[in-house]
Amino acid sequence: MTADTSPVGSGPCAGVRIVDMSSMVAGPFCSAILADLGAEVIRVESAGSEPMRAKFPLHNGMAAMFEQMNRGKKSVSVDVKSEEGRKLVHGLVKNADIFLQNSRPGVMERLGFGYEELKKHNDKLIYVSVSGFGDTGPFANRPAYDMVIQGLTGFMPVQGGDQGPAAIRATVADRITAMWAANAAMAALLHRHRTGEGQKVSVNMTSAYTAFMLVDQMQNHTFKTAGLDSVDVWLASYRALKTADGAVIGMILKPAQLVKFCNALNCPDLIDDPRFADAMSILRNGDVLYDRVAATVAQMTTKDFVALMDEAQIPFGRVNTFDEFMQSEEAHHSNVFVELDDPTFGTIKHINYPATFERSPANATRRAPLLGEHNAEIPNFLAERSV
Repeated sequence: MTADTSPVGSGPCAGVRIVDMSSMVAGPFCSAILADLGAEVIRVESAGSEPMRAKFPLHNGMAAMFEQMNRGKKSVSVDVKSEEGRKLVHGLVKNADIFLQNSRPGVMERLGFGYEELKKHNDKLIYVSVSGFGDTGPFANRPAYDMVIQGLTGFMPVQGGDQGPAAIRATVADRITAMWAANAAMAALLHRHRTGEGQKVSVNMTSAYTAFMLVDQMQNHTFKTAGLDSVDVWLASYRALKTADGAVIGMILKPAQLVKFCNALNCPDLIDDPRFADAMSILRNGDVLYDRVAATVAQMTTKDFVALMDEAQIPFGRVNTFDEFMQSEEAHHSNVFVELDDPTFGTIKHINYPATFERSPANATRRAPLLGEHNAEIPNFLAERSV
């Protein structure tokens, strides 16, 4: 799919203006989500203020990771430490709906861009502050990279299992935080629409990652006074089965699925086994079932095994490499990826916005901006605008 490169936003957030002074991952990915939804995002930066611009690989000076997280935005280059630069940012904020930053507590205040200062210029402003540990507390001033949050919040031992604590090899805490921040920004904008009130919205990575990743872990901590036995959150359904040419993963939950699974893989004696009497027992004893069928599955091709499961209506699928998924029928049919044609950078591939809107389509429509590429538009950004 090749997207239109028109600068005009058509998504459900068209008409919303965001001044973005964030950097790295959590802040920029938040504003990328909103840009996909049609918001006009104006990055305020200066030379060297965004490390991701220099992250390899680069093509014609554009870093691939920066491109992925800053598509569809505009960039103005400003010396924010100068009086002229400070006045310019204040002018941009005057005509904005949302201001986004993810600096450590106190940095924006020292620069003259804290919430109390900016609301003097726009009392309807939604001020979104993303941090590692919140604005106060013993960890507030600590640097908070993604893997630090992964280690702090308790999921790494679960991820690694018997092999010891293991991080998810992606900036998952940053991007989960970004999703919560985008959600919170839209909620605050809805509140402003109803009441006319602007406000500060604070999102910290510790709370955001916890809220997403640890829901399963809370099963043993929900009913604190009930004295319930702990349940094992390690389930066989997270285990892949090797095939003759790859691997498959799926889930057997319902007793009727167990019957079909056992008949299909020639182990009917397990059907009446009390270890698989109900759904929770099936989950609890899934490793016993998988150990029993592992040798049989290993003799089958992935295609044949998945076809057998499809026939039995048991949810299993192949374990793809990333390249295999990119080329897959599923990715193509779901428009998971979108390609942009650009005269400077050629064809640029992005991950598409994952929701479809019947009346206000949203997706990646423009590449990421060069540093200061839209300085010529500053007079337009400063022009009077209803907020």
